[in-house]
Amino acid sequence: MTVGPPRVAGSLWSVDPADQARNLAAAVEGGMNRVHWDHADGEFAAAGGFASERAAELAGELTGMSGVAHETHVMFTDPLGQVDAWTDLCRRIVVHVETPRWRETVARIERRGSEAALALSPRTPAGAAPDDLAVLCMSVTPGQAGSTFDRAALRKVAELAERNPDRELGLDGGVTRAIVPEALAAGATWLVVGNDLFGPGGLDRWSDVLE
Repeated sequence: MTVGPPRVAGSLWSVDPADQARNLAAAVEGGMNRVHWDHADGEFAAAGGFASERAAELAGELTGMSGVAHETHVMFTDPLGQVDAWTDLCRRIVVHVETPRWRETVARIERRGSEAALALSPRTPAGAAPDDLAVLCMSVTPGQAGSTFDRAALRKVAELAERNPDRELGLDGGVTRAIVPEALAAGATWLVVGNDLFGPGGLDRWSDVLE
């Protein structure tokens, strides 16, 4: 069982563009030290999120706020061509195991000096992921921000944790403060949080969890 709070990465996917810079700065001031940049191509997942240029622009506005780590979740049918645009900003790049060239993409990410992680869509079994990479279990259909948390993802995390308890395991999609105890019990160490963090009262709700 995981000890201590999970690492929380804030996703701005559903935040109004006019409010993104302000909300990001407020979350970092409130203790959030990971930012999760989604980018979807409209084919693998509903189009949305952030191009690398926009993410870098927003990250650059965090003037004087050191220690913030950035990660990206690339929801593209072929993410290989997207890697180079993200490695300058992001410590970790997440790609989907359902994409045909994920192994090549992982190798490219690592050659570029970033850490690779794999995402599993809700219908993809835990066994599709190798044991040596961090895994992000989707608890909503990729690209469907604002959907309800699928509790089957907790069982998937538990299965992955049993196979390798030392790697980082995450949940992404519909994550709320209320599911944190169950997420920790399942073995999750990494939570991607959007609406429940950036919506009304979110920073207060998550204040005891944020690093």
